[in-house]
Amino acid sequence: FVLTANGDLIARLGKGEIILLDGGIGTELERLGAPMDHDAWCAVALQTHPHLVKEVHRSYVNAGADVITVNTYATTKIALKRAKMEEKFEEWNRLAVRLAKEALAECNPGRSVYVAGSVSTFGSSSRFSDFSKDGTSQLKLWFREQAQLLVESGVDLLLIETLASESSVISAALEAVSEFDVPIWVAVSCARDQKAGELFLGAKESNSLSKKFHSYHEPLDFALNQLVAQGGYSALLVMHSEVDVIQSAVRSLCEKYKGPVGAYPNAGYWQRPEWIFVDQISPDDYAATARTWVDEGAQIIGGCCGIGPEHIRALT
Repeated sequence: FVLTANGDLIARLGKGEIILLDGGIGTELERLGAPMDHDAWCAVALQTHPHLVKEVHRSYVNAGADVITVNTYATTKIALKRAKMEEKFEEWNRLAVRLAKEALAECNPGRSVYVAGSVSTFGSSSRFSDFSKDGTSQLKLWFREQAQLLVESGVDLLLIETLASESSVISAALEAVSEFDVPIWVAVSCARDQKAGELFLGAKESNSLSKKFHSYHEPLDFALNQLVAQGGYSALLVMHSEVDVIQSAVRSLCEKYKGPVGAYPNAGYWQRPEWIFVDQISPDDYAATARTWVDEGAQIIGGCCGIGPEHIRALT
């Protein structure tokens, strides 16, 4: 394919440049007062507070982000289905891209900024009953439908965000997007099992019953071996994981995968449907810590939930 923005991004990574990703979208919307839905989380803001969605995108462009991510993490078919908003699937995915592009045009940054379409596995973990009911083939179809809407709407790349997902779901998502002629970045989450002392695919999350709940799958190294063998992407990242595991995770990614590697961790925890802003890391400390990830080989640096524009600005 010949798309200037895409080709330029690939070339910059090939030259070893550091690319800045944006920070959390849903958590910034929450900070600004947008309501969060129990099942569709920040997706509803596309309809109720589109001006705030654009404000979040503008804040990241102005902070120096090279890549902004459209607000489609929670516009998955499975999440909207659970929220009884399935009829909004096409409209909201297309709207999310339009709002990001409008925000970027309004900033007129005078430099290349790329728009990433988030195709997430939000709601697709086996701990949800929908997974066993719908099965991998159905999930693949839904992933593909979302990716097609985003590509048709003009995103520069697809960011496959597989928070807390097991490798079978990650594999299904990659198969689903394999036909699209845009760069594919895939991001996995991980957490350290305190007893075993090693990193596992999965996440530390919260639920309504307790502050922390552990969702561990296979060891990270084992999952990475499978992911590298499958291929089908041009960058591999670790996302939505606690800051203190990122350096080890990046080291593992770089050992297994020889393409561009990145990291965008979180700060705080989720108490459905809201983000609890605790254990926040300061922008300066975040930037200092991020340098250790770059030293390990990371080229793409950003943030996930709880990481905001000031953190991204500190990285510039």
